Amino acid sequence: MKQSKLQMRKTRRAKRTRAKIFGTAACPRLAVFRSNKHISVQLIDDDKSKTLLSLSSRGMKQVK
Repeated sequence: MKQSKLQMRKTRRAKRTRAKIFGTAACPRLAVFRSNKHISVQLIDDDKSKTLLSLSSRGMKQVK
């Protein structure tokens, strides 16, 4: 399935940002996603490729 121009721009922008930002267990990366109705936030440890904590306006999910 083809991506729209907007999705392609968003993907390119995310790749540029991710090339500069790296999270560790001591200082995890914060990822925020906003939609029209909800917002979600993740704390990510890039060393282990694990999500430490995930919060959403719908509810909280803690990952071990």
